[in-house]
Formats: sequence, C-alpha cells, structure tokens
Amino acid sequence: MRIDGDAVFLRPLALDDAEEFRDLRVRNREFFRPYEPLMADSDFTPAAIRRQLEISLDEDRSGMSYSFGIFDRAGGAMAGRIRLSNVFRGVWKNANVGYYVDQDHGGRGFATEAVRLVCRFAFSDADLHRVQAGVMPENERSIRVLEKAGMRREGLALRYLLINGAWRDHYLYAITAEEL
Repeated sequence: MRIDGDAVFLRPLALDDAEEFRDLRVRNREFFRPYEPLMADSDFTPAAIRRQLEISLDEDRSGMSYSFGIFDRAGGAMAGRIRLSNVFRGVWKNANVGYYVDQDHGGRGFATEAVRLVCRFAFSDADLHRVQAGVMPENERSIRVLEKAGMRREGLALRYLLINGAWRDHYLYAITAEEL
C-alpha cells in the first residue's frame, strides 16, 4: 500500500528499510533528542533498529498500530516516520499520531502533508473516528504542523510523558472524522 501526496508518499515500513531507517535515526539523533525519551547508544545498532521494526510490524499486523515511512516524492529518499499507535476500537475508535522528519527535509511541509495523509488513512482504511497527538509547548514547529493539518488544541496535560529524562507537559491536539 502506498499513500500519495503532493510532496511525500507514505508506505508501511518493512524490514528491508532497516538500513535507511537506521541512517535517518543516527543522522538526526541530536536533532530529535529534545523531543524523545532518553536513548542509549545500543538503541541505534543495526540489530536494535531491526528489532524496533520487527515490533512495529507485529503491532501493525495485530491492528494495534500503523507505521509508515515518509518518503520524498522528488527523490524517493526516506524523510521520516509517522505512526498511528495505541489504536483502540469499540466505542472510542481512536489512535495517537507521532511523527518526525529528517532535519534536512524540514521546513518543506513534509510533516504537515504526512499528518493529513495518515489522518485520511485513519478515517477511511483503518475505520477510526479520532486521531490525537501530544506536543510539548516549546515545540513550535510541531504545533504548526498539527494546526496546519487541521487538528485542534484540546488542552494541556501536565507531566504527560518522560522526554529526554524529564516529565514534560504536552498540549493535546485532536481531529475527528467529521472534521477532515
């Protein structure tokens, strides 16, 4: 499956992507550090990256998540990752969206387009009703991404996630199928 946009396309990540995915993660380690849980050097080994992809693939097969690479349509290079995680069915039909884009691909609308595309997938193919995201108040670039993608701010969750060694507040954003 491939989901095409104007500047990017999304496709499910596969084990064959491990080397390119690792290169992206290593190249952006310092750039992503302020926005991620603490990670050890061992988390960036080829074996660890492959294991991360294997876990994602298992969760994708079970319907607990949907993991996609974000690819630059101009050259086909992997520019990032976007994931619908913590998928709930039943009366909630909800998922969290998380994403990152390579520092060299930033500022070109890739993340915004990827969020729009994955929300469209969530509301059609995945049969979800709501997609939500958490973003730290100081992450102004990601706030702009979510707002440009049509998500609305719903509130502030105090000490929401353990990021870079500290419990960090997050704005909560969401969009429902009726709003897309």
